Amino acid sequence: MKIKKGFNLRNVCGEQVLVAEGKENIDFSNLISMNETSAYLWESIGDREFTVEYLVEQLLKEYEVDQATAQADVQALVQQWKEAEIIED
Repeated sequence: MKIKKGFNLRNVCGEQVLVAEGKENIDFSNLISMNETSAYLWESIGDREFTVEYLVEQLLKEYEVDQATAQADVQALVQQWKEAEIIED
């Protein structure tokens, strides 16, 4: 998977918000607010392709969480990102 081109994480008034930038996203009217954890995972991806397993590893490195919880949380987050169409396979 990878992040769709033109989506960038910005700090807006102390809140982490994903915004669409560029001509290909001109009609994107929703801002996506991210909590600290999802923003951390988004930033850890950068421009590289990623897997659920990669995000689970990042979560386990940064937070005190067990493997099963991390796996479930990441799978739910990735599903939300897919539904929001901000990542692609």
